[in-house]
Amino acid sequence: LGLERKRVVDADLAQFARMGWDALRLSFWGDWENSDSAGNLVANAHLDLQDYLIAKAHERGIYMLLSPIVTYEATWPDALAATSRQPGFSNHFQKCELGTNPAAIAVQANYLRQLLNHVNPYTGLALKDEPAIPFVEMINEPCHHANDPAGSVRYIDALVDAVRSTGSKQILFHNVSQDFAIAPAIRQSTVQGATFGWYPTGLNSGHELQGSYLRAVDDYPPLRTPALAGRPRIVYEFDSPDLRTGYMYPAMARTFRSVGTQFATMFAYDMLGTASRNLGWQTHYLNLVYTPRKAMSAVIAAEVMRRIPRGQSYGAYPANAHFGDFRVDAEENLGELVARDAFLYAGSTRSAPPDPRTLRRVAGYGSSPVVTYAGEGIYFLDKVRDGMWRLEVYPDAVPVRDPFELPSRDKVVTRALPAAWPMTVTLPDLGATFAVQPIAGPDAAAATTAAAGRFVVRPGVYVLSARGPVDRGALPATLGRLRFDEYHAPPRDTVPLAVAVLTPDHLVAGRPSTIVARVVDTAAPGRVTLWMRPAAGGRFRPFPMRPARAYEYAAELPADAVREGVYEYAVSVVRGDSVMTFPEGLHRQPGDYDFEGQRFWTATVTRPNAPLRLFAPATDAGRLAFTRIGDGGREGLFRVVPSSASGMPAFHLELPVVGGRGLDDYTASLAIVERVAGRGADVARADGLTLRARGLVAGQVLHVTLVERDGTSWGAAVPLDTVWGDHTVRLTDLRSVRSALLPEAFPGEWSYWVGAAAGRGGAGDAPRLADVERLQLSLRGADGVPAASGTAGVEVESVMLTFP
Repeated sequence: LGLERKRVVDADLAQFARMGWDALRLSFWGDWENSDSAGNLVANAHLDLQDYLIAKAHERGIYMLLSPIVTYEATWPDALAATSRQPGFSNHFQKCELGTNPAAIAVQANYLRQLLNHVNPYTGLALKDEPAIPFVEMINEPCHHANDPAGSVRYIDALVDAVRSTGSKQILFHNVSQDFAIAPAIRQSTVQGATFGWYPTGLNSGHELQGSYLRAVDDYPPLRTPALAGRPRIVYEFDSPDLRTGYMYPAMARTFRSVGTQFATMFAYDMLGTASRNLGWQTHYLNLVYTPRKAMSAVIAAEVMRRIPRGQSYGAYPANAHFGDFRVDAEENLGELVARDAFLYAGSTRSAPPDPRTLRRVAGYGSSPVVTYAGEGIYFLDKVRDGMWRLEVYPDAVPVRDPFELPSRDKVVTRALPAAWPMTVTLPDLGATFAVQPIAGPDAAAATTAAAGRFVVRPGVYVLSARGPVDRGALPATLGRLRFDEYHAPPRDTVPLAVAVLTPDHLVAGRPSTIVARVVDTAAPGRVTLWMRPAAGGRFRPFPMRPARAYEYAAELPADAVREGVYEYAVSVVRGDSVMTFPEGLHRQPGDYDFEGQRFWTATVTRPNAPLRLFAPATDAGRLAFTRIGDGGREGLFRVVPSSASGMPAFHLELPVVGGRGLDDYTASLAIVERVAGRGADVARADGLTLRARGLVAGQVLHVTLVERDGTSWGAAVPLDTVWGDHTVRLTDLRSVRSALLPEAFPGEWSYWVGAAAGRGGAGDAPRLADVERLQLSLRGADGVPAASGTAGVEVESVMLTFP
């Protein structure tokens, strides 16, 4: 994007300081870009940039874990063809020989010695003596050779010896989570601690995930192995991939503390200059400005690390949704800290601080009893002294594309818009009337006075003072590790007006319905209108769309507006003297001229007791999550084929054969939360599941499971023959079963099954259809089907929820 890298570092580290983060992991691709084949350190722009980053992190009070050997190509994923031109030793040795080949081990030792003896010109200190780098993990995600414990110990000790030969007293770590069987070798070696990672929602789903994942983060039992007892633990990488929730990070940090973690770093932060496009890593997305809810949850997670004692268990969900002064709630998409000194929330909350007079810090996304705010950005309130607070407000972050699709330099996924919004601040020492004085920010609003605590604010930094305007010269120079007037605004974007529909594509006839659209532009539109007609043709009928919340507009359809059938609809937006109609973005509106051949959104209107399609292979197969077959088997093994009976698309799934035997379980999981919600209260009247399916062999059994938000699951084993047919299971015949946690967590195989939540699944319990989030289809080797390729499997044309 043509950005100056050191200015990007400055902005990002200011954001770290703003969020209260004091940890950073340095993944240095020196094994590719800053060494030769013999492991000699090569000084170039990459080394200079790392030196600059270390110096600036030190100034911000940030402590670092150094990972000097990364093992993966430095140019992944955008320029893999350039790999062969990388001079470093990792381009000369295979990854899995780094721990076994004596020549490769000697090269790594040489490189480690030279790197740690390297003197940073920005600090005058050698990296071995840098007080802000207390931890070194010598190699990132090595190939473990747990079946050769003696050789593994020799390799780890060789790396430790190389570091210690420099005089370094830094605490040294080795990875355990690439293969937990390496733990005994770590114990027997001279390394001091273990690093581990966690991606509880898998990696690279290719789209934003739906539903709750709190059951996936109840525990991390491999860290309680006796082999690691008493050893320091670092989380070198963690994230909730393909999510932007407000609740996952605090819940993960709770579990980290329960297994003894002392330092945790998320992978990977999106630079302010590129975060509008999510150019860092497709499956990860975190930035203070562009993902405000998720960023706020990361602010709260840092407090979990500081405030929650190590080694304390809070049980399983839902009991562990409250821990200490913290709470997480998937249904509200909320994480929060409610304490005497701090009130932090990643989503609108009704919780109130125990004593507002003792607060020193308030920060949030959304509204609370302390701050009411209509905007879509994150904000921070820090107490300067009695009657004076510093307010920092960031632009609205408005999604326009799914950020977890394949990235592109030319594709903006989130817009940062510096709009003006009303804000009400209710703090005892400020009172109802106080001065609002701009301090920094290119978009900051003019000075004003709050009335009843209410004022209009734009992105920037302000001083709120109960005693009227303050002399700027009397303000402190810094606030923690921030300059008092420091503010890093995101770059302006030039993305055109965009409209996205936020409503499920199924409506119920005879019931009032609401169509919601997100209209994203630099200024509020003059008028937004929904146009709707039967798909078979006819005139478009207009319905006015009124503001519902920031950037969202809703049209209310009366009960008699639509009958059963398929409808087409469009949304027109008036901007000044022009009208644009979406989804095509045409500069006209329906009715102005013939719209035949144009694209529209569609909605299917059904009667209240019509079957609800939960699975349609043609549209849903690409959004399924599958059991992972080893680290490399993340993609599902399936085909969409024409049904031999109807010619309709059918989902062809076979039980994979690995090492000559079928898997114990192979599950495909689909998030259906929006479809269930679209049927509203009527879904509770459903009485059955009907599958149109066949087995690839006679006697094949297909396990069908409905998974609720809390992980409680209800299933049935459906026997199939080789002839296509409809197979109905009464909901009253479903039994409490375990389900698969999919997408499957990485790394390890220890977190796969989930059972009923506490107090659920017993006698007298039954499926709560309004809480159902996932449909799972499973093949299992325990059914006695021969474990040979092509002999165990099913084809499924549809799964319907049926009504009486």
